[in-house]
Amino acid sequence: MSKNLKPVKPNQDFVQMEKDIMKFWEDNDIEKKYVERNRGAEKHFSFIDGPITANNPMGVHHAWGRTYKDIVQRFKNMQGFEQRFQNGFDCQGLWVEVGVERELGFNSKKDIQDYGLDNFTNQCMARVNKFSGIQTEQSKRLGMFMDWENSYYTMSKTNNLYIWKFLQLCHEKGLLYKDRSATTWCPRCETGLSQHEQADGYKEIADKSVYVFFKLKNNDKKEEYVLAWTTTPWTLSSNVLLAVNPELGYVKTEIDGKTVYLGADSAKRLGLNDVEEIDIKDLIGKEYESLLDIPAQKGIKHSIVEWDLVDSKTGSGVVHIAPGCGQEDFELGQELGADIISPLDSTGHFTEGFGFLDGKYAHDVADEVIEDLKKQGLLYKTEDFTHSYPHCWRCNTKCLFKLEDNWFIDVLKIKDELKEAAKDVKWLPDYAGKRMQGWLDSMGNWMISRKRFYGLALPFYECEKCGHLHVVGSLEELKELAVKPELVEKLHDVHRPWIDEIEIKCPKCGESVKRVTDVGDCWLDAGVVPFSTLAYLDDKKYWEKWFPAELVIEMIEQIRLWFYSMLVFGVVFEKKAPYKEVMCFAEVRDEKNEKMSKTKPNYVKFDDAADKMGSDILRWNYATASIGSNMRFGWGTLEEVRRRFYIQLWNSYNYFVTYAKLHDWDWKKYDVKKLTHLMDKWMVAKTNDLVFKVNKCLDEYNMATASRDIEEYCKDLSQWYIRRSRNRFKSGDSDAIGTLHYSLVTLSKLLAPFTPFIAEEMYQNLVVNIGLKSVESVHLEDYPTVDEDEIDSKILENMQRVRDIASNGLKVRENVRLNLRQPLSKAFVNIKDEELRKIVKEEINVKEIFFSEKAEKGEGMNTEGEGSDFVTIDCNLTDELKNEAFVNEFMRRYKDLRKKKGLKVDDMVTLHIKIEEKDTKNLIQKYVDENLPEFHAKSVEMNNVTTDEEIEVMGVKIGVGMS
Repeated sequence: MSKNLKPVKPNQDFVQMEKDIMKFWEDNDIEKKYVERNRGAEKHFSFIDGPITANNPMGVHHAWGRTYKDIVQRFKNMQGFEQRFQNGFDCQGLWVEVGVERELGFNSKKDIQDYGLDNFTNQCMARVNKFSGIQTEQSKRLGMFMDWENSYYTMSKTNNLYIWKFLQLCHEKGLLYKDRSATTWCPRCETGLSQHEQADGYKEIADKSVYVFFKLKNNDKKEEYVLAWTTTPWTLSSNVLLAVNPELGYVKTEIDGKTVYLGADSAKRLGLNDVEEIDIKDLIGKEYESLLDIPAQKGIKHSIVEWDLVDSKTGSGVVHIAPGCGQEDFELGQELGADIISPLDSTGHFTEGFGFLDGKYAHDVADEVIEDLKKQGLLYKTEDFTHSYPHCWRCNTKCLFKLEDNWFIDVLKIKDELKEAAKDVKWLPDYAGKRMQGWLDSMGNWMISRKRFYGLALPFYECEKCGHLHVVGSLEELKELAVKPELVEKLHDVHRPWIDEIEIKCPKCGESVKRVTDVGDCWLDAGVVPFSTLAYLDDKKYWEKWFPAELVIEMIEQIRLWFYSMLVFGVVFEKKAPYKEVMCFAEVRDEKNEKMSKTKPNYVKFDDAADKMGSDILRWNYATASIGSNMRFGWGTLEEVRRRFYIQLWNSYNYFVTYAKLHDWDWKKYDVKKLTHLMDKWMVAKTNDLVFKVNKCLDEYNMATASRDIEEYCKDLSQWYIRRSRNRFKSGDSDAIGTLHYSLVTLSKLLAPFTPFIAEEMYQNLVVNIGLKSVESVHLEDYPTVDEDEIDSKILENMQRVRDIASNGLKVRENVRLNLRQPLSKAFVNIKDEELRKIVKEEINVKEIFFSEKAEKGEGMNTEGEGSDFVTIDCNLTDELKNEAFVNEFMRRYKDLRKKKGLKVDDMVTLHIKIEEKDTKNLIQKYVDENLPEFHAKSVEMNNVTTDEEIEVMGVKIGVGMS
């Protein structure tokens, strides 16, 4: 019964409310019951959670994706689908290693080796366990329900062994190879970085570029030079070639007494006007002298070569080529069979053989190289040049390029298969699919090896004696091949250093073979999860039930990362994508549209946001966002969400509880099928229309439109239905109270996936507390389904037209500057239905309203609206109308005063009113006599009274007192 309704606090502490609800869920095992709710159901929904990196507490950017995931899974659960609810944690790779290094104060690989690799690996695992625990609690605080005890960890033995099998299959298919190349290299992490890792790792920086004279070798002893340009002076130490493009124009000129060759456009840019055009083909093949007199350059052949990648937009039209210091340079050098000089060690310092550069850090030697060139008379000029340059995606160190042996998967061989598989996927938004196709068109082969410690131990055994490569696919196979099988039996973990102790007998020559020391790219760890978490190798029937995933959700950047890596695994294992649909969302930025970063003041921790605003507000903010656009996140934005939606909903809920308790409303007497009042029938139709729309949107994973529809509905509920039905609520109209209850209960269920806390609060009070047939929690309910019989489209259309016409009436008032509290005499509208006309009459505050097929004309007649939606209002004022406006304004101020004093609707007072002006006093006295209940007062005194407040109404001061 309504007497069991819990009173609602108008100024509710929502953060504390959420914590109280979390305790209710915990005390009653609601999350466990939710997870088990559809176990064994006929229909199932397969969702794979992209693993969150267990390396730090969550930021607000993590909460966006996790909100989407929770909304979808809650919706499907309430629809009766069986699900797995498996959360994932990404556990290996540079993320974690760098975090541990910072904790321990390490700055190099040597520090790790001195500490002990076993100790370091254990510290990495401990860090993962620590932050996975923190993130689990934070996710619960977000309102996320998952089977947390069944979370997968990419560091698990199972996950790693599934990747072994994958790599073995890649080897069998001829997709695995080792290659020596100039790799983007992080000197701090001492490892190469793959193409997909570095796609977003570029920064705009200013470097000192140099124009350098290279002296041609001439038998006739002419002093001729070629002018080349570079933004990386350290690479000049390893120069082997100069490249020109015959498609461009070139000239000869004199500079400082030297005969110099360079690009024609570059000469103009440098202000060199006295030039002579040349045929650059005459210089191709000619040799030139080394810039630096250092041991590493001895015996190196230097020549000018043709290369179509040389352009005239920057530099001199001549490119210096150092095949050991850049990928494109390396590829050109390989193609031409040129010498290769590799100058750097793993920390970015010069090795021996580079003279004055020996032992120095590459990024620190620009000034020394420039000074040496000056002394030789080989420097033309230097310029500051801003360009995009790679930085380590994890530690932010400025990268170098280093010649290194690495392992690759030849994805270019299966490029067509990958593109076809991606076409079978539905992408949200649509452009994400085009972006995936673009990535697959531009990708290089996948570099899967890293010169690090904590990560997937690549199961590669390369025999030094015969050169045979064996890829181990399982522990059983490892034991069969092991020199000491007992070590495999004792192996508690497949990470380094323990796996490194096991040698195998080469299957080809019988020699003992050690595992290569490289570890795998962390995107192998995440890419395998559609197989490792679904028991692909162990229980095919189970795997077939859940594969492929119906949906995966992550940021748009995951196209070239997780979505891509899973696609490769899917095509290699099963020749298909491991997901049917992919939903991508953009990036969380601050209110100034700047990228958030932990190193900037604009970074917002999840805990701070949840404790300040509450998780429901965060979730609603994310739900209403457009997935294809960056989100601007800030306290002002969240406060607007709170005011616009959350408070409005709360006030409607509070309004119901207030009047249901006041009138002891009995829900058993309410029958939604027997409503007669137009407003009630409209509200029920509106509610079912909303149920239809939200179901349709969520079936299509369109959370933004669904949530915006709900928000608009809440606005209509508050600002149209409740506002227009106030007198009925005050009089205790059972159908009005019942229809509001019907709407709020439906809302509590519709909102359960979006805002689980307020949905639970409303459900417990509106359903459980009053004894309606119910389950323990709204999250164990079925999702509302539409009652199509209740969607009266005619009522919806008519009411919308009435509202449009009423809106035109308000425009009339605005045009003539008459506020709504000023009654007007009459209006004319093209509405035949008297009940509908009455609504317009009340909305625009006129005494009479008449049907008319066309706009009326005359003095004081004002019209707004096109076609049949016009309204004409007589705006002439009489004294009687002015007096009524005065009373309306007085009542508004009086109600504001009650609210200011904290009085509730049912609080009765003794009211004292003091008015000096006689006519005004008589006016108010008459109104009091005729409308006493409106004052919620036991009595009203107007003679010889003492008042403690003063209000001003249309220039008249009135004293008011309450006791």
